[in-house]
Amino acid sequence: MKPRNMKLLHIFFPAFWLFFLVSIYPAAAGDQTATISIPEEVLLQTIRDGLPIPLEAQSQYVQGDVVGQSLEKLQVLEKSLLLQGVVSARNFTLNTTIAGKEVSMNLGSVQLPVTCELFLRFDNNKKILFVIPRFPKPTSMYTTDPADALLLLLSSLGEKEYPVKLDSIQPVLAKVGMRTLAITLEPVDILTQKGVLLIKMRPKVSKGF
Repeated sequence: MKPRNMKLLHIFFPAFWLFFLVSIYPAAAGDQTATISIPEEVLLQTIRDGLPIPLEAQSQYVQGDVVGQSLEKLQVLEKSLLLQGVVSARNFTLNTTIAGKEVSMNLGSVQLPVTCELFLRFDNNKKILFVIPRFPKPTSMYTTDPADALLLLLSSLGEKEYPVKLDSIQPVLAKVGMRTLAITLEPVDILTQKGVLLIKMRPKVSKGF
């Protein structure tokens, strides 16, 4: 599961906010911090627009092409994001041992409603956002049930930190009176609050041309 699969991260810096910040922070106030609040409804629709999403899950017991198929619900909690949707798998095989022999079983295709909780940790020094997913665990590590096998595969993604590098936003030119200003936004913190995702940024304004 690579950072490019984290499509929800792409909504962090909508362009219209850049122009909104120009009217709030003049060049002399470049060191102040601005906070953008993104409601969970916006996050939900943004992720839906990016589906389906391939999930690069790997397990020594289960193999298959796994895709985040749909998203039915998203909640922003105090310390995490809670996602409820449907995950599908194709070319699904289970490697197990029967009577002392290794056997590969073809499980075909499967779709499963899944809940995933995402925890966020932002490293301000490195400007990297770490995303930590947590999936429900299967009832058994030794199963031939396709649903449990898919949970086993998804659990290989959990409890790991996936880095997403967030550099300063590329300069955006905006006109204020007779002057053209170049604005970049430096990420300072990313955190959750019930119902909203909060992104704190430091605008840096310089005279353009």
